[in-house]
Amino acid sequence: MANAREVILAVMESVQGVAKRDRNSAQGFNFRGIDAVVNKVGPALRAAGGFILPEIVNEQHSTALTAKGSQVNVVHLTVRFGIYGLDGEPIVGSVAAEAMDSGDKATAKAMSVALRTFLLQVLALPTDEPDPDSFSYEATRDWAGEAEQLALTYAVDDLRKLYSQAVAARVPGEILERIKAYGNAAGGSSDSVGGAQGAKGTAQ
Repeated sequence: MANAREVILAVMESVQGVAKRDRNSAQGFNFRGIDAVVNKVGPALRAAGGFILPEIVNEQHSTALTAKGSQVNVVHLTVRFGIYGLDGEPIVGSVAAEAMDSGDKATAKAMSVALRTFLLQVLALPTDEPDPDSFSYEATRDWAGEAEQLALTYAVDDLRKLYSQAVAARVPGEILERIKAYGNAAGGSSDSVGGAQGAKGTAQ
């Protein structure tokens, strides 16, 4: 018989992520709703022989006005959840949740938020979206700055190569002119940087 720890590990192995498929159209963001989470976690939890029991340890009720002047009921909860296996003691964790509703559903909504939050955290469920580290961005190259540094050392050949690279990268014409000007200042002939030789080198 599995204990609570074994149940959690089994569910984590079975459920690798829950994507953000639900949409909050009012505020314009995607989120993982309670149905999406429970639809993923529920079958895996049952297969592992586990179940969850909630306990409200603190609750606060109030009212608020919406932007349109309507009154809504607001509920703040602290809920303790216990994950049970068929053997041993439960593993317990608490989460805070809040919700509002114009009728009598504020508490039910807050309980759903609490369960979703608890499951996402205890099971470390990723969003099933690309990791930010999977993307890379190349910073804008300071072509003119490089040309200036090369001109200070009279590196005409390197300035010619830099010009060819800039042409291939389709940098703006004004930047090309600045590279040519640095080449002339470094003592290059009129066609050594940006002239016929530079154009020929770019075409190869």
